[in-house]
Amino acid sequence: MTKREQVVAEDMKNQQPAQETEKEVQSIAQARVAYEQLIEEIRGYSRQARELREQAAELQQSGRTDFQVRDR
Repeated sequence: MTKREQVVAEDMKNQQPAQETEKEVQSIAQARVAYEQLIEEIRGYSRQARELREQAAELQQSGRTDFQVRDR
């Protein structure tokens, strides 16, 4: 094997770990985005639940029995 072939072979070996690391970094970034989206969805459900609890409390305090929920 010539010196040039050795250098090329060495470069190829060095590129593989870098490519694997980049794939791992991309995977982590994608997981982070998915996590953030789930957290936002959960926050939305939490807000909705809080609003419904507030509406239920208002209905109980008002003594209304028809339970017509107000429009947002």
